[in-house]
Amino acid sequence: MYRPLREALARARPDTLIYITSDHYNMFWETLPVFAIGAADSARGASDYPELERELRINADLARHIHRNLIDHEFDVAMLQELEFDHTVIAPLHFLAPDEDIALVPIYVNAFVRPLPSSRRCLALGRAIAAAVGSAPDHGRVAVAGSGSFSLEIGGPRISDDSHTGVPDPRWLDRVLELLRTADVDALVAEATDEQMWQAGNAGGEVLDWITLLGTFEPRPPDHLDVQRQFGHAFASWSLDGAGSRA
Repeated sequence: MYRPLREALARARPDTLIYITSDHYNMFWETLPVFAIGAADSARGASDYPELERELRINADLARHIHRNLIDHEFDVAMLQELEFDHTVIAPLHFLAPDEDIALVPIYVNAFVRPLPSSRRCLALGRAIAAAVGSAPDHGRVAVAGSGSFSLEIGGPRISDDSHTGVPDPRWLDRVLELLRTADVDALVAEATDEQMWQAGNAGGEVLDWITLLGTFEPRPPDHLDVQRQFGHAFASWSLDGAGSRA
């Protein structure tokens, strides 16, 4: 599953990887920002996968530039000067870049506790992130990654008979895959309503991480798209001519 993405990331040769994810109650519990960006010098993880624990650099200068630009464009984004990574960052990077020293800019989207941001707002956030990177001096080569499921229930009433997770809405999973293949981002945004995301499971809001990522480049079909139906998620990569790779 990860090999095509690892190869795409290697071809992109990024200096910095903007990583769009959702915190799984690792940092955000009593205080839950809708959007947040990590601007420490580095962070460790993952407490839930201690065998994969590592410390990852953060491109704090670029993170602060993006944060300032997002605020200027009326996105109320929290800044994290202390943070730790959970499995949504550490586990994929264990396969994508186990040895590479790529600096991160972690960006968090609330995908679990309602009210969630709208899909339209997340797409606009992605576009604002891309614009902020484009205005940053000496930003080097930048790639963007996202992590999240399309249909997933964790520990709730809609889990499977043999697991603590389930895929409550396989029809929605197939629909998201279809819209990714055809690069119909507008339709995905229109159909990813709060009601639909809840029907897709208590973690169905993670599709917002993908929508934010899709906002960082002009719509186009992915170079690679693969699905793990039993987990309600997919793997995809987009290579942009002269601009690196988003995966």
